Amino acid sequence: MEQTVDWTRSALVIVDPQVDVLSQQSVIWDLVGEQVSQLDVVNKLVALRDQAEQSGVSVFYAWLEMSEADYASWQPRNGLQQLMADRRMMLRGRGARFVPPLEPTAHTVLLTPRRTPSTTATDLTLQLRQRGLDTIVVAGMVANLCVESHVRDATDAGYRAFVVEDAIATTDQATLDATLADFQLTATGRLRTDAVLASLQAETTRRANTNLPAA
Repeated sequence: MEQTVDWTRSALVIVDPQVDVLSQQSVIWDLVGEQVSQLDVVNKLVALRDQAEQSGVSVFYAWLEMSEADYASWQPRNGLQQLMADRRMMLRGRGARFVPPLEPTAHTVLLTPRRTPSTTATDLTLQLRQRGLDTIVVAGMVANLCVESHVRDATDAGYRAFVVEDAIATTDQATLDATLADFQLTATGRLRTDAVLASLQAETTRRANTNLPAA
């Protein structure tokens, strides 16, 4: 697996930095709250976002949003869709809100909101092509659902996709371990937050020395 990110060709993608997967106000906090808290996911995502923006690296928010009308017309076809419908996950103005520490900044690129884990209905690939990028570094929620979908979709489409393995979480350690094992096969590489931050800091220095513009 690759371990080095070329930030001149890469974007940081934070998946679902939203109330319903990262906050105690979540309608599924009973399912994800323990891991999110234990792994300090929010603070890691904030550190990654802030350092990427300081380094001039593009930061994309991949996010999910539903409305009551969406749910009224839904006919759930799997357990995730049924859970979302039963608990009214990611409702506009409620669980779909960004958690305060991860409110978008002036530099954040908000991708087209999704209604499923997949990226197929979003503009992720368009945003990458417009910037001449061929690599994403992915962190966020939920590890075995939306994060895994973004990694798989990207590599299937010919992009490189690294996952920040300690800045993701799911329902329990066994599920997270299984997801990380899957990333051995589906991701370009697995990185840790401290290593990503160090490489971004090096990119900041490199750009300052070469007077490269921000992304």
